[in-house]
Amino acid sequence: MSFIKELAIAIPIIVVLALIGAHLVVVPTGSMSPAINEGDMVIVEKTDVFGLLEEFHPEDVKQGDIIIYSRSHSSEEEFVIHRVAEINESSGKKQFRMKGDNNTLYDEEMVSPDQVTGRVLTLNNDSLKIPQVGWLVLWFKH
Repeated sequence: MSFIKELAIAIPIIVVLALIGAHLVVVPTGSMSPAINEGDMVIVEKTDVFGLLEEFHPEDVKQGDIIIYSRSHSSEEEFVIHRVAEINESSGKKQFRMKGDNNTLYDEEMVSPDQVTGRVLTLNNDSLKIPQVGWLVLWFKH
């Protein structure tokens, strides 16, 4: 097989794998248990896919959605996967009060739509996930 034919086969495969990989997120804690457990991999729709595509707009987030948002602590950016407990709107600006299903308290800070990076997909109100597959990724991070 010629190099051009091999490349023609390889490029679409690489693109599909990259798109799939961009839509899988490992859950690093048990804060969303029992809906989503530590080590599960969730399937998400993104607000920005490689800077080319917006699959959903953060303004469309509804109460009860499980979203991924960025939270900055000092010099590190941290991503959190929690459920939208309530939505507040003031002066035309939305803010989300977040809470992990397994947490007793709400998250300290309200979340603005510009912090939202993804939303966990659901089917019949169940999160789309691949149980326990993310443990290997978590192990390599530590």
